[in-house]
Amino acid sequence: MKALVARLVCRLTGRQRGAAMVWLAVMLPFVLSICGLAVDGGAIFKARRDLQDVADSAARAGAMQIDQNVYRASSGSSIVIDTSAARATAGDYLTQAPDIDAQVAADQGRVTVQVRRKVPTAFLRIVHIDSAQIGATAVALPRHGIQQEQRP
Repeated sequence: MKALVARLVCRLTGRQRGAAMVWLAVMLPFVLSICGLAVDGGAIFKARRDLQDVADSAARAGAMQIDQNVYRASSGSSIVIDTSAARATAGDYLTQAPDIDAQVAADQGRVTVQVRRKVPTAFLRIVHIDSAQIGATAVALPRHGIQQEQRP
């Protein structure tokens, strides 16, 4: 019985010599492509999250620039954004971040920040994709006082 199993194993494995090398040669480009997409995709998602943080922070910094004259004239009941100070503050915040194209818009009720940048790729360069363009938008409104949720 052992001899029969041994002959069967030798016969089956004897014909398969080199099959693993062929399989490896065929599958290696696919495996490397998937690994490359995972690495570059992760880097792009991280850069997108970081860019969103920058946009949110710049919009908040701009929305904190309230018009003091309107605020004092209304005894604190009306808050209006000082648009020129809001644009300048958000712009100053954005100059600290490297390689960012930014647009800041401000009116009396909100500050909107749009940012874009290119993220270099590592593995996708093999297929001539050197970078990916990402963008983020943030809107901030002025707030004052203590605001709590209304619970039923």
